[in-house]
Order: sequence, then structure tokens, then C-alpha cells
Amino acid sequence: MRAALAFTWVVVIGMGLSLGCEKEPAKAPPPPAAPPAPPPPPAAAPAAVDAGTESARKAKMVAPSDGLSLADRIKKRQSDEKKLADELAGEEKKRLLTYDKTKLAIHQQVFASIKKVREAYEKAKTKEDVEKIRAAQQKTIDATGKKMMTIDPKGGNSNLVTDYDVMLDGLSNGYPDALAASFGGEKKPLDEVNAELDRRTKKIEAWLVDLKAFKK
Repeated sequence: MRAALAFTWVVVIGMGLSLGCEKEPAKAPPPPAAPPAPPPPPAAAPAAVDAGTESARKAKMVAPSDGLSLADRIKKRQSDEKKLADELAGEEKKRLLTYDKTKLAIHQQVFASIKKVREAYEKAKTKEDVEKIRAAQQKTIDATGKKMMTIDPKGGNSNLVTDYDVMLDGLSNGYPDALAASFGGEKKPLDEVNAELDRRTKKIEAWLVDLKAFKK
């Protein structure tokens, strides 16, 4: 009887354990394995050296073969630059002479009028004389200015038009004003105006000599 009960309990316990095992939830499947890491990118190829740049760099590193020192090379470069500047100046002078040669007669007329106006002022003895001469010479100055404009209407072709223009303006304004002031004891303004007129007069006279001798 005891053996039968014991067997019954064993059967019951075994069934209970079996039922308990069946009710236990199934375990989740393991996660998939991570994909292998991508291989590292290939190393960048070294940049190609530009042949021209490399040649220029090497050329700079090579010492000049002219046998000159740095000071001599600088002196030579300055000499070459001066030579070029002189050549350009010579070409420009020839261009201006060629143009002004065609207007020589008008140059002579304009310059003669300017000299006559200046000579007229030299007769002034008082401030009143200066004002009378200024009024009397203004028509001549205006007419000379119009004739001067026919020499180089477009500009940039004559070597003397600017000088004529400055002198005519001075004889209309600055010169008579300075001359009148000189009768009051102020000599410096007149000296300065005369110096400017003299400087331009010498330039015009020298250029007219060159024009007469110039042959196209």
C-alpha cells in the first residue's frame, strides 16, 4: 500500500514538473552577428608635381650665369630702364614735332600776340595804368585764345598749347593783379608771375627753334 502511494506521488510530482517545464516561455533567438567592418580606404596617391612649377623652382635655385654681382645686375637693369625711357621720350618728341610743324605759322602768331600783351603792361606806371591796359588788351587776349584753340582742337598733339593757355590766363588776371600790387610795395607776387612767364617763354622759344629745323 505504501509502495503504491509513493509511486502515485512520484507520478504526480513528475507530471507537475513536466507541466511546469511546458509553461516556461521559449527563449529569444540570439541577435545576428554584426557585419564585418569595411576595409580602410586606400591611401591617396601623392599629387603629381607640375612640371612647369618644378622647372621654375629649380631655375630660381640656379645662380645666374651672367657673371655679374647683384649690384651690377641692379645697375644694368636701371641702365636698361633709362635707355627704354629715353627711347620712348624721343619717339614722343618726334610725334609732337611732326604735328606742331604743320601748325608752325599759327604758333608764331599766337606767341607774337602774347609777347605784345606782356610788353604793353611794361608801360604801366601806376595802378590806374594797369587797369587801363588790362581793359585795352582783353580783346587781343580773347582773339589770341581762339586762334590758339585751332592748333590742337582734340588735345594731346601739341607741345605748346598748354603753355599758351597758362600765359594768356596769367596776362588776363594774375599778372595785372601782381603788377598793380607792386606799385603798393608788394614785389613778391610780381616776381613769381614773371618767373613763371619767363620759364614758359624760354620753352616756347626753344621749341619753335626745333620746329624750324625739324624735317619730317
